[in-house]
Amino acid sequence: MTTKDKLEELFEQNRMDMEDIQMPEGHRERFMQKLQARPSFIQKVRMILSDMSFGKKAAWVLSPAICVLAVVLFLGKSNGTAALEQMESGYVTSLQALGNQLLEEGENLSVQDFEDLNYSISSILSDEDGLMALQLPENLSKKEKQRIIKEYYNQKMEGLKKIQTFIAMNNENE
Repeated sequence: MTTKDKLEELFEQNRMDMEDIQMPEGHRERFMQKLQARPSFIQKVRMILSDMSFGKKAAWVLSPAICVLAVVLFLGKSNGTAALEQMESGYVTSLQALGNQLLEEGENLSVQDFEDLNYSISSILSDEDGLMALQLPENLSKKEKQRIIKEYYNQKMEGLKKIQTFIAMNNENE
């Protein structure tokens, strides 16, 4: 038996006794005054933020959360193309970071191998046609577009990983 059940049973058993109890004079008025005197949630937040030392800390702590919430709300209400472009932008950024890392790792290669490396990475990273999200047919669902974009950039990532393997093998041989 839960606490709630026990309380309900207690009230049921003692209902007659409780109905006869008279509250002290002015009880209801005092209760309502106390209830109205309690600050609302907004008032409590304002009081906390008015304390400058705590307010500054709260602002720094809450700012990233508010930004994340704003982005989530923006993406949720934005049209499908904007969300897809943002997703694609993340893939492009990851690929460029890996490409730059590979160029640094390949600095010890011969001049010809480094030129080939640079050309290969540039070819993989180039997107002459622009963002994939803008090229996909409108009649595809958002989920299908996401799958196509993910597959497209995963193939590019696999190419960069093969180049990474090539660099590692050539660095071991030297």
